[in-house]
Amino acid sequence: MVNEILLRRKNHVYVEGQAAPENAASEERRRFRVLTMMKNMEGLGFVVSQDLFEQLSGMEEQVADTCYLELTGLLKERLGADREYHPMYPNFPEEVMEKSDGELYWNALVHYWSGGRLYPSIQKRERLPLFDESRAAVLSPGTREELLQVFRDLASANGSLSGQDLQDIQWFFTHMPEGVRELPETIPYKENAAHIGACLIRYSALAEASALQNYFRTGTDVLRLAAALSDGDISLRKNVRFRSFSRKERKLLMELLAECSGLLEAMQQRKEVWKRLGERLHPGEYRAERYARVRHGFEKIRAGRPVGHFAGRVEAAFQRRDVRAALKLLKERPGELARRLDRLLRAEVPAQPPECPLGTERAGAGVPAQPRWLDTRLQRLQFQKEVLEAFEETADQVSTPVLLQVRTHFQYRNHQSLRCYFPKGKFAEARRIEPAAGQVEEEICARAVTVCEQALIRRFAQLAPMGKVWLAEELKDYRVPFAMRSASKAVRTLVRGSRLRLDRQAKAVRGFVWWTNRENGGRVDLDLSAAVFDKNWNYLEHVSYTNLKSDRYRACHSGDIVDGGPADGAGVCEFLDVDLDSVLQYGGRYVVYQVYSYTRQCFSSLPNASFGYMEREDVKSGEIFEPRTVRQRMDLVQESNVTIPMILDCASRQMVWCDISLNLSACRRHLGGNNLESNLSGVALACCAMVNMRRTSLYDLLKLHVAGRGELCGSKEEADMVFDAEEGITPFDTEILLAEYM
Repeated sequence: MVNEILLRRKNHVYVEGQAAPENAASEERRRFRVLTMMKNMEGLGFVVSQDLFEQLSGMEEQVADTCYLELTGLLKERLGADREYHPMYPNFPEEVMEKSDGELYWNALVHYWSGGRLYPSIQKRERLPLFDESRAAVLSPGTREELLQVFRDLASANGSLSGQDLQDIQWFFTHMPEGVRELPETIPYKENAAHIGACLIRYSALAEASALQNYFRTGTDVLRLAAALSDGDISLRKNVRFRSFSRKERKLLMELLAECSGLLEAMQQRKEVWKRLGERLHPGEYRAERYARVRHGFEKIRAGRPVGHFAGRVEAAFQRRDVRAALKLLKERPGELARRLDRLLRAEVPAQPPECPLGTERAGAGVPAQPRWLDTRLQRLQFQKEVLEAFEETADQVSTPVLLQVRTHFQYRNHQSLRCYFPKGKFAEARRIEPAAGQVEEEICARAVTVCEQALIRRFAQLAPMGKVWLAEELKDYRVPFAMRSASKAVRTLVRGSRLRLDRQAKAVRGFVWWTNRENGGRVDLDLSAAVFDKNWNYLEHVSYTNLKSDRYRACHSGDIVDGGPADGAGVCEFLDVDLDSVLQYGGRYVVYQVYSYTRQCFSSLPNASFGYMEREDVKSGEIFEPRTVRQRMDLVQESNVTIPMILDCASRQMVWCDISLNLSACRRHLGGNNLESNLSGVALACCAMVNMRRTSLYDLLKLHVAGRGELCGSKEEADMVFDAEEGITPFDTEILLAEYM
């Protein structure tokens, strides 16, 4: 697991073992042995650095052999090369393009009629060797200290972590307990604190209320901890079924609650959840005076007695159009003021009672009467000025993620025709929302942006100096890792909406999906599809099991397979090729890859299912599946039966990472089936929103850091710090970005 974590996050390898005795003859043999290992790893797209080569060559042969076997196993699993890939047409793609539509249709019918058991009887031809000049990733030496730093960064992350990140944290608690002693004094992100607190209680003797107090200061914090201990949703957006806690756990939770601030207000906001927690805590058993406030809170929510809370008072002020009262309240909580800034700036300010007939203001001698709307507009501008002044006064108390989000919102506020978001607690489910109602003048928006930037620069200036910094322009294509809680496990962790540049030599993209049936024997039928849209998101054509090859584009499907086979078997696969230039030649721009569960099981219920894509220079050379050409692969674990992993932007030659899900309504499931044709409108809308989504780029964030504590330089060679897509600190180092730059 040490190397699994280091490989996935750093492309580093930790070698542990006894050094070989000095002997010229044996040294030459060991070096030749390691060179042979390196040659074999090249087929997976990896090469060994000189430092790692020297380290392996200096070890006893058994140590190097063990390391090699571990590495190749991990790398194959990472790329999906540990599986067998046998598509319906073994000579794909030429075979599909050569066959007539009638023959393809007949073969499909035979396969369907046999329940997925019979395949076309086709002899596999000898294939040419792979001619693609694919890039190779470099493996370098790693250390245990580096591994501990990963843990520290994850614990200090100022943003939600992915499921894989949370699994890594749990591994540290169970296998590297020395790291627990290096936990930070505060954990900035509450959901992460809940997970770490649950790990402390389960695996560490340090789990006392006094040790956890810094991490759980509010009632909601403790509620998240109870949800984490119950393996429930720590975002609290889904119902949590609390388990029965041990007496020690109940006492610890009660002690934490006794020290919490704003407990009654937290209980009022989620009354039903707190009632269910109270059934497990039995607060009435704790009669000591220090628990009186906790008992009183549970008694009030059980009795249904209302408790005033902050959000309710703010909403009441908005409802009665007393915007100044709302502003006064929000100034008490800067984070809430930042989140409601747009609503305040577009709020209607009631006009002052007129002193003259309706429609005019009193006019002096020789001064014409002024229309009432002018007075209202002036009052609104005055109120907007008050709002921005309040925001400026409190901006230093607002968290970095919120300031970045507010900055980007106002930067593009008046220039978005389509907006989407991902609900907290939902598993990558995209939702469309209308553009922000009501115009806010550009001048006001610009000032809001300036307030955010100045607050961030002041904050970053207090951190350690960066020296000379190289910022790659390519970082403008990558998004800041705000919401990673629903990110799927993948070869490289990418933030939704980020754009990955395709290799300049790549002519085609080959998507692939692999799966098996469920363990209970239920048949699973996954379908890989791709739809082509023009620049305005008008549908042009698709390739799927209903249309194996395009009449217009150089695109084809490897054949529809309807049964995944035994859960512990070899599995089945489908491939789909798209030639980039042919899409542009015939008016297309976007190619949307999709995976459908035709048998309608949620992907999360499948034991084995994955999607990935390869960049191919020559689709006729090499095997259908070539590990070293795989650029991305992800496990399909979404709580849905439709997923959109990625979009190809053929004009910019970029892959837009989506990892979003759709779910069909019951009516559409009944009428149209779960396939591409039934989802075209929803797919086009979600993908258009994703491509046009405005989010803070890594370049923007890091440039603010440089403005506060560094200096941009003109070359990597003279830089003290390098931020690039492939070297230095990269967009894939999410734990570093969340811990040190957010």
